[in-house]
Amino acid sequence: MKKVINLLVVLVLLTFAFPALAQDEERSLSEIALRKTHSDNWYVSLGPSLNILFAEQDGLKSAGSRMKFGGEFSVGKWFNPNTGISFNIMGGGLRGFNELRTPYEGGYYTLPDNGHSNIHDGGFGVPMGGPFYENGKWNSKYTEVKGKNGERGFWQDFKYVVPTIDIMANLTNLFRGYAVERSWFELVAFGGLGVNIALDNGSTTPDFYFLAARMGLRANFNVNKNVAIYLEPTAYATDPEFDGYKGTAIGDAYTSLSLGVQYTFNRRVSSFEKLTIDELDRLNRRVNENRDLIENHQDILERQQKLLDKLGNSLSSAQTEKTIPIIHNEASKVLPEYVRFALNSYTIEKSEYSKINGVVDFLKSNPTARILLVGYADRKTGNPTYNYNLSKKRVDAVANEIKRFGVDGNRVFIEWKGDKEQPFTANEWNRVVIMVERK
Repeated sequence: MKKVINLLVVLVLLTFAFPALAQDEERSLSEIALRKTHSDNWYVSLGPSLNILFAEQDGLKSAGSRMKFGGEFSVGKWFNPNTGISFNIMGGGLRGFNELRTPYEGGYYTLPDNGHSNIHDGGFGVPMGGPFYENGKWNSKYTEVKGKNGERGFWQDFKYVVPTIDIMANLTNLFRGYAVERSWFELVAFGGLGVNIALDNGSTTPDFYFLAARMGLRANFNVNKNVAIYLEPTAYATDPEFDGYKGTAIGDAYTSLSLGVQYTFNRRVSSFEKLTIDELDRLNRRVNENRDLIENHQDILERQQKLLDKLGNSLSSAQTEKTIPIIHNEASKVLPEYVRFALNSYTIEKSEYSKINGVVDFLKSNPTARILLVGYADRKTGNPTYNYNLSKKRVDAVANEIKRFGVDGNRVFIEWKGDKEQPFTANEWNRVVIMVERK
């Protein structure tokens, strides 16, 4: 009955885990500006493993003497630079040590008898008998070994297999904040659940099914974009009857160390994969605002050009009556007009520093020049009192940056208007500090 229950639980896990994680993929993809297709960032890996069992009496023999070899195969999918899912199969050999006498009251071995798995309870300190003794003599089929304190016992050698579904987290990307196309090293943490199957060894271990928990780390050493050599220490926990003996322990555990090759299909990474939709919308709004601003300035330039043309026509008509001397002055340096800010922000963005540098260059090239900074806030957000204080913070931020570049504070004058005055017709353009030369 226990086997049936365990198998049903595993089937439920396998049935519902992948659809649920697929829904998580859709939710996570909706938060990523650079979307990938379903065929991207799949991987397969394969390699041998070294396995060590840590059951109740195994401490009586050294870990080195209990080592057995196995292998690992896995298929995985990365949904984004930080998280993914994998299906893993680990298996091979395990070796444990058991005493011939049960050291704890209630301890027992499970022994096959006529093709069936029966429980033989020897009781506290009672020889187990079973297949180890025949007619009161030790059965030569089994090799008796001694524990570290001279305990009489035998090796428990058997095969096992454990399929699991794991959730993965790329620790390297989580700590550095972005994915790198040519990163030589990645550290991946994982954890999951599956079913542990101990195969019958014909003497002391029956067919045994039970849930298993798995966790570990995978260190990927990337040879190129698609191929990596991995080193993976993993730990498993399962039922105490897994090795065929149960005493007072709450469970059995074993570890594996795998070394293998991983191949990634359609590997795609980008430093922009963490850009959210909100951030992308904000950038789009800034682009549209700048485009509108450029178009608005184009109208101003066209009006100025018309005035110049009109003035040129007037001069041409006046030249027929009187020669007017035209004095050509050297082109004066022009100040940047404004520093723009994001909504409800007085932080100067990197794209605006070129304008501040332009002001600093102008003031250093013209030692007698002074600058007037006027701060504003848009009228459609916030309230007058809040916007008044916000405009002051914006103009203070710009003034402090100008002074930080070595300009004397006596040459920098500031004013702030809040939303009382709106220098631009478009509401979003009024989140500015306007800069003009003070005469």
